[in-house]
Amino acid sequence: MERNQGQVIAVSLMGTLAAISIGYLGVQIFGRYTMYMIATGMFGLGTGGAIGQVLVEKRQQPVVQTQSKQR
Repeated sequence: MERNQGQVIAVSLMGTLAAISIGYLGVQIFGRYTMYMIATGMFGLGTGGAIGQVLVEKRQQPVVQTQSKQR
């Protein structure tokens, strides 16, 4: 299923605004350094997920097999 570019942009903007809002409220509630630790952990999880997805896609590349001629 493919999404059009407008939907992807809208969802990305909404996600970004939500992340900024949650981050601001988190700083107000938990404090700056706690939010730095949470942000670092989320960055690490995102990076790990992206690397994992790349590795999965590399493994799923199609393999072309050739048949040898029988004599």
